[in-house]
Amino acid sequence: MKHLVKRCLTCRHFRPKDTVEGICRIDKTLSPDYPIMGHEDVCASWLTAGQQYYIRAGWVKKQLENKQEDQQ
Repeated sequence: MKHLVKRCLTCRHFRPKDTVEGICRIDKTLSPDYPIMGHEDVCASWLTAGQQYYIRAGWVKKQLENKQEDQQ
């Protein structure tokens, strides 16, 4: 159950930006200067993203596949 690990990619406040990092939108008063976090980072404000995890993981996987195709 990889998705149950408390990391940014599984957090409700996280928005992926690329295959390595994204932004944490926990404090929406900072807009547009949200802190940048890695997919594997963890913070105390973690909330489960539920089904969003699978959508994000699929998006990251597709981006990595496209990157590999471009290199070939």
